[in-house]
Amino acid sequence: MVTTMISELDEQITHMGLFLIAGLLTPFLIKTIQYLLAPNIPRLHVSKATYECGEKPIGDAQVRYNTQFFTFAIVFVIFDILSILFLLWAYAFQIFTEAEFLAALAVIGSFAALLLVGLSFWLKKGVMTWT
Repeated sequence: MVTTMISELDEQITHMGLFLIAGLLTPFLIKTIQYLLAPNIPRLHVSKATYECGEKPIGDAQVRYNTQFFTFAIVFVIFDILSILFLLWAYAFQIFTEAEFLAALAVIGSFAALLLVGLSFWLKKGVMTWT
Protein backbone atom coordinates (compact mmCIF):
# COMPACT_ATOMS: atom_id res chain seq x y z
CA MET A 1 0.00 0.00 0.00
CA VAL A 2 2.74 2.46 0.99
CA THR A 3 4.93 1.46 -1.94
CA THR A 4 2.08 2.06 -4.41
CA MET A 5 1.49 5.51 -2.91
CA ILE A 6 5.20 6.30 -3.21
CA SER A 7 5.32 5.09 -6.81
CA GLU A 8 2.24 7.18 -7.66
CA LEU A 9 3.87 10.20 -6.02
CA ASP A 10 7.08 9.60 -7.98
CA GLU A 11 5.06 9.37 -11.19
CA GLN A 12 3.25 12.63 -10.41
CA ILE A 13 6.52 14.41 -9.62
CA THR A 14 8.01 13.13 -12.87
CA HIS A 15 5.03 14.37 -14.87
CA MET A 16 5.17 17.74 -13.13
CA GLY A 17 8.88 18.03 -13.84
CA LEU A 18 8.38 17.21 -17.52
CA PHE A 19 5.53 19.72 -17.73
CA LEU A 20 7.69 22.39 -16.09
CA ILE A 21 10.63 21.73 -18.42
CA ALA A 22 8.37 21.80 -21.50
CA GLY A 23 6.74 25.02 -20.31
CA LEU A 24 10.09 26.72 -19.77
CA LEU A 25 11.66 25.55 -23.01
CA THR A 26 8.72 26.31 -25.32
CA PRO A 27 9.24 30.11 -25.54
CA PHE A 28 12.94 29.68 -26.27
CA LEU A 29 12.18 27.09 -28.92
CA ILE A 30 9.60 29.35 -30.58
CA LYS A 31 11.97 32.34 -30.61
CA THR A 32 14.77 30.18 -32.05
CA ILE A 33 12.55 28.89 -34.86
CA GLN A 34 11.36 32.43 -35.54
CA TYR A 35 14.94 33.70 -35.72
CA LEU A 36 15.97 30.92 -38.11
CA LEU A 37 12.97 31.16 -40.43
CA ALA A 38 12.18 34.88 -40.47
CA PRO A 39 13.63 36.89 -43.35
CA ASN A 40 16.21 39.48 -42.37
CA ILE A 41 15.44 42.27 -44.83
CA PRO A 42 16.58 45.78 -43.84
CA ARG A 43 13.40 47.46 -45.17
CA LEU A 44 11.33 45.50 -42.64
CA HIS A 45 12.72 47.62 -39.80
CA VAL A 46 10.38 50.40 -40.91
CA SER A 47 7.48 48.11 -40.05
CA LYS A 48 8.38 48.40 -36.37
CA ALA A 49 7.26 52.04 -36.34
CA THR A 50 3.93 52.98 -34.79
CA TYR A 51 1.07 52.82 -37.27
CA GLU A 52 -1.27 55.83 -37.27
CA CYS A 53 -3.64 55.20 -40.21
CA GLY A 54 -1.02 55.78 -42.88
CA GLU A 55 0.27 59.03 -41.40
CA LYS A 56 3.75 59.59 -40.05
CA PRO A 57 3.85 59.04 -36.29
CA ILE A 58 3.60 62.19 -34.20
CA GLY A 59 5.11 62.36 -30.73
CA ASP A 60 5.96 59.58 -28.35
CA ALA A 61 4.08 56.28 -28.22
CA GLN A 62 4.17 56.33 -24.41
CA VAL A 63 1.05 58.17 -23.29
CA ARG A 64 0.66 59.15 -19.65
CA TYR A 65 -2.74 58.20 -18.30
CA ASN A 66 -4.38 59.85 -15.36
CA THR A 67 -4.16 57.66 -12.27
CA GLN A 68 -7.83 58.31 -11.53
CA PHE A 69 -8.76 55.91 -14.34
CA PHE A 70 -6.66 53.23 -12.68
CA THR A 71 -8.29 53.95 -9.31
CA PHE A 72 -11.75 53.70 -10.80
CA ALA A 73 -10.84 50.39 -12.46
CA ILE A 74 -9.54 48.98 -9.17
CA VAL A 75 -12.72 50.02 -7.34
CA PHE A 76 -14.82 48.45 -10.10
CA VAL A 77 -12.92 45.16 -9.90
CA ILE A 78 -13.14 45.07 -6.10
CA PHE A 79 -16.88 45.59 -6.04
CA ASP A 80 -17.38 43.25 -8.98
CA ILE A 81 -15.65 40.50 -7.01
CA LEU A 82 -17.69 41.40 -3.93
CA SER A 83 -20.97 41.17 -5.85
CA ILE A 84 -20.01 37.78 -7.30
CA LEU A 85 -19.08 36.58 -3.82
CA PHE A 86 -22.45 37.75 -2.46
CA LEU A 87 -24.29 35.97 -5.27
CA LEU A 88 -22.42 32.72 -4.68
CA TRP A 89 -23.00 33.01 -0.94
CA ALA A 90 -26.71 33.59 -1.50
CA TYR A 91 -26.88 30.58 -3.82
CA ALA A 92 -25.12 28.35 -1.27
CA PHE A 93 -27.39 29.69 1.49
CA GLN A 94 -29.87 26.86 0.93
CA ILE A 95 -27.37 24.11 1.78
CA PHE A 96 -25.83 25.69 4.89
CA THR A 97 -26.47 24.31 8.34
CA GLU A 98 -26.81 26.83 11.16
CA ALA A 99 -23.16 26.60 12.22
CA GLU A 100 -21.93 26.84 8.62
CA PHE A 101 -24.24 29.79 8.04
CA LEU A 102 -22.79 31.71 10.98
CA ALA A 103 -19.23 30.94 9.88
CA ALA A 104 -19.98 31.99 6.30
CA LEU A 105 -21.72 35.13 7.55
CA ALA A 106 -18.64 36.02 9.61
CA VAL A 107 -16.32 35.47 6.65
CA ILE A 108 -18.38 37.43 4.15
CA GLY A 109 -19.07 40.15 6.71
CA SER A 110 -15.38 40.60 7.48
CA PHE A 111 -14.55 40.64 3.78
CA ALA A 112 -17.21 43.26 3.04
CA ALA A 113 -16.14 45.32 6.08
CA LEU A 114 -12.53 45.27 4.90
CA LEU A 115 -13.56 46.49 1.45
CA LEU A 116 -15.76 49.21 2.94
CA VAL A 117 -12.89 50.38 5.17
CA GLY A 118 -10.71 50.67 2.06
CA LEU A 119 -13.43 52.55 0.20
CA SER A 120 -13.98 54.94 3.11
CA PHE A 121 -10.23 55.56 3.21
CA TRP A 122 -10.26 56.44 -0.48
CA LEU A 123 -13.31 58.66 -0.06
CA LYS A 124 -11.73 60.44 2.94
CA LYS A 125 -8.53 60.96 0.99
CA GLY A 126 -10.53 62.45 -1.90
CA VAL A 127 -9.39 60.02 -4.54
CA MET A 128 -12.91 59.35 -5.83
CA THR A 129 -14.11 62.96 -5.97
CA TRP A 130 -13.77 63.23 -9.74
CA THR A 131 -16.38 60.53 -10.44
